[in-house]
Amino acid sequence: MMLSLAAVFVLSGCKTTPPAEPLPAPSLEKTIMYEIYVRNFSPEGTFNGIVPKLDSLKAMGVNTVWLMPIHPVGKDRRKGTFGSPYSIQDYYKVNPEFGTEQDFKALVEACHARGMYLIIDLVINHTAWDHPWIKEHPEWYTRDAGDTIIPPVPDWSDVADLNFDEPALQDELIKMMKFWIEEYNIDGYRCDVAMMVPDTFWRKSIAEIRKIKPLIMLAEASGKEFHEAGFDFSYGWELYKTIKDVCKLDSSAVLFSQTALAEGVKAVNNGRILRFVTNHDETSWDDVPLNLFGGVEGSLTAFTASCLLPSVPLLYNGQEVAHPTKMNLFEHSPIDWTANRSVTAEYSKILGLLRNHAVLQDTVLRFWLSDHHDAVGYSRGQGGDAVHVLVNFRNRPVEIDLPAEFSTSKWKLLLGTTPSASADPADAPTRVTLPPYARCVFQMGS
Repeated sequence: MMLSLAAVFVLSGCKTTPPAEPLPAPSLEKTIMYEIYVRNFSPEGTFNGIVPKLDSLKAMGVNTVWLMPIHPVGKDRRKGTFGSPYSIQDYYKVNPEFGTEQDFKALVEACHARGMYLIIDLVINHTAWDHPWIKEHPEWYTRDAGDTIIPPVPDWSDVADLNFDEPALQDELIKMMKFWIEEYNIDGYRCDVAMMVPDTFWRKSIAEIRKIKPLIMLAEASGKEFHEAGFDFSYGWELYKTIKDVCKLDSSAVLFSQTALAEGVKAVNNGRILRFVTNHDETSWDDVPLNLFGGVEGSLTAFTASCLLPSVPLLYNGQEVAHPTKMNLFEHSPIDWTANRSVTAEYSKILGLLRNHAVLQDTVLRFWLSDHHDAVGYSRGQGGDAVHVLVNFRNRPVEIDLPAEFSTSKWKLLLGTTPSASADPADAPTRVTLPPYARCVFQMGS
């Protein structure tokens, strides 16, 4: 992978500064992703406003930055004050409200200088109504029986649906995908509503752009067909919904293991499932983790339970400071980065486990507590290096019977606290009580 950094010549003494070392190909199993909405991430709402925060993201464990759409937003039929970032007016330009093309290139280089990758949102199912193609290539759009260009779904009234039956459209989109890789050295794409774009296009386009360099490809979709088409990562919507139901509706935690296993088998071809407790859609249209999972402690427990599965963990704008309010995509929602530093520290500890224990980067998974209404336990890896996870989804103490192999006297605790033993160990030598929202991660000692 070659970085597009020109060598800088220092005139005095005829010395030269060597070019930055190229990043190695992404280690997909080690990916820890952070989603950024440029407008809300910093007070400036710009590419330059992101750079000072990169070191703190890296310190937390993030190695891949996903930028939501960076392009100019359409004005025709715009929603809200700023419009949806997914209503794109020009695929080849950056939103001037975010900065210049050089500012964006500097952000990519700043990520690479820190050993971090940067991917951008690819929104090719639809365009804004004032995109040049509306006039230049009206044949590239979907029409109704009355020959009128239409949105993909009625509620998406600010965008016009593209028609992938047109070969020339597909060629132009692949050309555009190559442009951002070749001109700005980005490291891949998060592909918006990938399930609404033909599978044949993804197979063709991903194969083409991967001829340039190794890339990270994330599908906003769920299903093994997307991994078969060339995507590395797909969305874990089902487990997100399951954890919400368990935490908010008091559904059985038995559903957690059932959903995790069923969803995991979709990640064929060495793919991974994206695990999250929030993202831009959920925070905007659903609610923030604090309200969905039971406050700070409940949201941390939900994140621990999901991201320590074979997965790619995702954090979103301000999640690590427990941002308390929904973020409307069409408006400006500033983040107080001085809030809840202790929460940031907890996220760093959780992500640190993923970085420091190789077994959490493989796909070995065994559930050993999967029939309890309130708690779940599973193991990653095998033997002495195995890491074991035990969580209580409830805001109340929960009593469980540990398997005999997990006597707490032999725990080597990695995260959380050791649960209290039963008052009568003679009757139940492995019965323990988990505190409210307990998250225990441990290995077994001798």
